[in-house]
Amino acid sequence: MSKVTPENKPRLLPLLHQWSNESVFFSGDEYFNDLINGLNCAKHSIEIECYIFYQDDLGKKIINALIEAAKKGVEIRLIIDGYGSLNWNTRQILKLTDNDISVKVFHPLPWRLSLYKKSIRKNNFINKFIYLSSRINKRDHRKLYIVDKTYAWSGSMNIAASHLKQLNRNSVWFDCGVKVTGESVLELSDNFNEIWKRKIRYPNENKHLPFRTNDNIIRRKHKNSELVSLIKSCNERVWIISAYFAPSRRIVNALKHARLNNVDVKLFISRNSDIVFFPIISVTYYAELIEAGIEIYEHNKYIIHAKTILIDNIAFVGSSNLNHRSFLHDLELDIILSHKTSLQKIVNESIQLINDSDKINQSKLINLPWYYRIMGKIIWRIRYWL
Repeated sequence: MSKVTPENKPRLLPLLHQWSNESVFFSGDEYFNDLINGLNCAKHSIEIECYIFYQDDLGKKIINALIEAAKKGVEIRLIIDGYGSLNWNTRQILKLTDNDISVKVFHPLPWRLSLYKKSIRKNNFINKFIYLSSRINKRDHRKLYIVDKTYAWSGSMNIAASHLKQLNRNSVWFDCGVKVTGESVLELSDNFNEIWKRKIRYPNENKHLPFRTNDNIIRRKHKNSELVSLIKSCNERVWIISAYFAPSRRIVNALKHARLNNVDVKLFISRNSDIVFFPIISVTYYAELIEAGIEIYEHNKYIIHAKTILIDNIAFVGSSNLNHRSFLHDLELDIILSHKTSLQKIVNESIQLINDSDKINQSKLINLPWYYRIMGKIIWRIRYWL
């Protein structure tokens, strides 16, 4: 790999629009308190798109806030994923629709016939069954909450009490959420509307906006290629906090390329995961990355569920994991942050992660249990589906 000189390094993301305000949350309690307060203050509209919407204590608070907002005449639209929100049924949906809250289900599982009427796909029964069966592996993994087309919350937090310390003091997850304002919130609302109506605009007209999505094949290819290009062309640092680390060969090569050019490359991965086999498959990448000089920190205090990438003077915070699901299958949304205070907060949290993590080196790899190597290689061969 040839080195990139300062003269031929491209500029990072020529954004024409930036957020007016950015707030970064590493506390689920603060994030959802702020969100619920926003829902309570809504005057015109609420749009929610969420992969997991549990009807636990947090979910009930949000449902109650939505019902109260609807009583005040606020127009509310909700998209839930047919697999991530598997706990939803027609009775629970009717509770919202009876209160003038519109609900759609993204790709309900094909055997859940009762949810077909709420599917975002409009078609007759037979065609819908064929379509949903062929799309069973494609999910809406996005997390987006928009109030009055003025305020938007996003990041890695689903509507689940596992993100709240006050309810899960010993098993809270490590997550990152954002709240943004500015003209580009209107673009986020338009993008939500594309998902709602399944009327996708194919030109990649969002490339100068402070967010990235992959809701059509052109945007997906651009989003994936852009990340590889940004990592390869950065100047100072690539710090990645990854919930599920099983990247493509292009990402691995980009990280090694950046390190070859003396870029500070750090990777933060959780030792434990809600998906038990992911730490095992992540280990299969360690030796190659460590040999390239990339620092790997295994966090052992909380389950990392955050998805953040800090590249020089910008940060991506959203729903995208560094795995094949996010690259090839699921709908994702990432907010691009550029304010100094936002970047510094991510840097500070990353440094705290270092203090609560073990740095992985070759000697620790040698001492890994033997079954890690065997199981990791087996799981690695099915990474396309993970």
